[in-house]
Amino acid sequence: MKILKSIIILFIIAFLGLFLAYKNGYYENSLNNKVILTNEEIEQFESDIEKGELSLDTYHKKEKDYTTNTSKMSLKISNKIENIINSSIKFIFKKIGKFVE
Repeated sequence: MKILKSIIILFIIAFLGLFLAYKNGYYENSLNNKVILTNEEIEQFESDIEKGELSLDTYHKKEKDYTTNTSKMSLKISNKIENIINSSIKFIFKKIGKFVE
């Protein structure tokens, strides 16, 4: 029983770590960095429009994807644990609500 508690606590700590990293916007921040153009790129874009030379390849720079199978698996596990915890909490509060009524 002691081992089971330790494993559950370890999973909760791992979940919280992954969940916080995900919710703090690491992934969204990397997506936003792809969208933002620097002032130099905007000036170059405007001058290319004036010249009539416009190519999307010039402005769209492909970044390396640093995701690994481990990070993908961890994110999937984290999402599943999040769903389980959310449904458990909803179930508990429904039972508490029925008890209070």
